[in-house]
Amino acid sequence: MKYITNSELEFAFVTMMNKLIFGHQIVLRPLLMSLRGIDSNNSMETLQEIDKKLADIEDQRKVLMGLQTRGYLEPAVFTKGNNELLQEAGQLQRRKESLISFISNDSRHLSEVGAFLQFATKAAMQSGFDSELFSRFVDHIIVYSRMEIGFVLKCGITLKERLVK
Repeated sequence: MKYITNSELEFAFVTMMNKLIFGHQIVLRPLLMSLRGIDSNNSMETLQEIDKKLADIEDQRKVLMGLQTRGYLEPAVFTKGNNELLQEAGQLQRRKESLISFISNDSRHLSEVGAFLQFATKAAMQSGFDSELFSRFVDHIIVYSRMEIGFVLKCGITLKERLVK
């Protein structure tokens, strides 16, 4: 198993921060505006729609099972229809979970993006790694390959950065 050195991670972090400081008007300000514009009432309506669709799918599955047990439906047709309904229900469930997570994290992300934007607006370009800055803004790191990592920021975004040897 190959490793990534601390100096590579630190350099990638400094590069990412300098990009954000330079381009904060292009990246962070629109993100903040979009988070402020999110309507939680809309999200609740969407959740209700998803719940209704999930209930409809369950009703359709019950009808399919009833038709199959009475012998009106061949097993292959039942399996195909049931699998399609299960797949659609799974997609809706994942969307629902994502939306619930987004709603619960919305206010936290909004304050984190605001703090990050405030920092980036006033900060000078970084010349070296600052562990305090890293701890303040980075939640964790994802290693995609030996040449690319992602910084998952506390404000909810993930930024990829290439590693320089």
